[in-house]
Amino acid sequence: MDFFSRITAQIKDFVKGLSTSRKMALAMTGGAIFLFLCALFYWSAKQAYQPITYGTLNAEDSANVMRLLREKKVPFQVDPTGKSITVPPEYLHDLRLELAMQGMPQSSGVGYELFDKQAFGTTSFLNQVNKKRALEGELMRSINTIKGVKRSRVHLAIPEKSAFVEDQKKPTASVVLDLDSGTNLNEKQVYGVTHLVASAVEGLDPGKVTILDSFGKELSKNSRDSLVALTSEQSEFKRKYEEEEQRRVEELLSKVVGEGHVKVAVTADLDFSNTSEQQTILDQDGATLKSRQKITENMENNRKNASGPPGASSNTPGEQPGLVQNTPGGTTSKTDKDNEIVNYEIPKIVRTTQKSTGNVKKLSVAVLIDGKTVRTVDKDGKVESKNEAWSKDKLAEFEAIVTGSLALDKKRGDTLEIKNMEFVKEDFEEAQKILDATAMRDYIRNLVTFGVIGLVIVLFFFFIVRPYIRWITENTTESVDTFLPQTIEELEKIQKSSTMSQLDEVVPDLPERLDPEKIEGEMIREKIVTLIDNNPHKASLVLKEWLIEEKKDDKNAEGGGKAANA
Repeated sequence: MDFFSRITAQIKDFVKGLSTSRKMALAMTGGAIFLFLCALFYWSAKQAYQPITYGTLNAEDSANVMRLLREKKVPFQVDPTGKSITVPPEYLHDLRLELAMQGMPQSSGVGYELFDKQAFGTTSFLNQVNKKRALEGELMRSINTIKGVKRSRVHLAIPEKSAFVEDQKKPTASVVLDLDSGTNLNEKQVYGVTHLVASAVEGLDPGKVTILDSFGKELSKNSRDSLVALTSEQSEFKRKYEEEEQRRVEELLSKVVGEGHVKVAVTADLDFSNTSEQQTILDQDGATLKSRQKITENMENNRKNASGPPGASSNTPGEQPGLVQNTPGGTTSKTDKDNEIVNYEIPKIVRTTQKSTGNVKKLSVAVLIDGKTVRTVDKDGKVESKNEAWSKDKLAEFEAIVTGSLALDKKRGDTLEIKNMEFVKEDFEEAQKILDATAMRDYIRNLVTFGVIGLVIVLFFFFIVRPYIRWITENTTESVDTFLPQTIEELEKIQKSSTMSQLDEVVPDLPERLDPEKIEGEMIREKIVTLIDNNPHKASLVLKEWLIEEKKDDKNAEGGGKAANA
């Protein structure tokens, strides 16, 4: 306690000895330090807060989460955009579990949990609306799981079913995607989202799905046209086929000419038409009897000649005309007819061939081969590299290898061109020198920058902080200097007086009589001892110089005495 009391008393005496301006400067300095510490603690506490959700929140979700946090009296912070809410780390995991139990955040969409609580007496119209809302919410959740999609909105237009097929309208869908910064969806991803939505809605055609990004740009223009989508797939198939053939030829020739010394370009003309062919083959030699039908007809006819008076009654069969006179004679006919039908079973083979799409119609191949590297040793033993062209025989062998590997057919119109040319080699040494020079400039720039910053800090300390501290403590130093006795007479007066009894412990007792010459000699001696202790080497040099001067003076004195005697 005595130690703290002395420290407190010294601080109070120090403050009392300061002038008004210095007291104000000291107070402002202390206030600035205090504000800096508060800002530092506030920044540290703010950095410790962590987001309560993994993604961004919209206005509705933010309001629901903040309401829950206020109910639980949990401190939180909201960013200026309102899309992120942070809480202290000790509350983070419990709050995330609580939000998950309550189904938050919902991303402004509900799923099939909408049917968990059904009110009694719900109408059919309300059920249809809830079903559409639930389907939209489930699609939004599925789309949000795609990497790069931050948020999405799905709108479904499902018409009511009609009793007449010709009056039935097809459903449509609209999707808005809010993508992450710097993320762009390619055609395959857009195509996938389109079919995801189309497959989830009954009767929805992929061409009726419209996809937009957050800037209003339409992303689904290619996927709506089935012909364009098919053409895109065909182009992708053609590109992969050409790349595969190129890779195979380059890998084969690089074993001979070296890695990086051959380049191959393959252009394929593919047939994507879908054709079906049916062929029937008959075997006449293997015919067998299947059935036989024989018909025989025998017919005999006897017809009398007409008689009687002319008229209808005489010519009508079965009638007995009047005044008929029997006349001899007539017409007799006999017919024999044979008919035979024989059926044979002829064996036949029916073949139906479905030609697949993507058949090769024509291949055009171009091969570029670098020259052959030949190393020679000169008389000095130095190795030199020289590029020489391949011989015609080697080029013919290369041509045969490529023809066999790609199964080229000249009848089909395939072409192959092989050229031997020297490849251009880039000079990376010059580029490396430029990179090294740039790196050195950056290093020097950073070195100068940090050097200037360090110099500014040092100058700030020496020319601002140090003088400021001296200025603050100058009053205390001056007061101590003025407080202590300056001469021996003042010291004797202070020692005799009883008003300054506190100096008895500091000031030693003085004898009643003081000899000024003796005191001065002792002071000089103490000064010399102090100087010798601080710098003994310099003191030894001074003494050596004195001894040399003294010897010179003695010699001069002896020489002067001898001259006088002479």
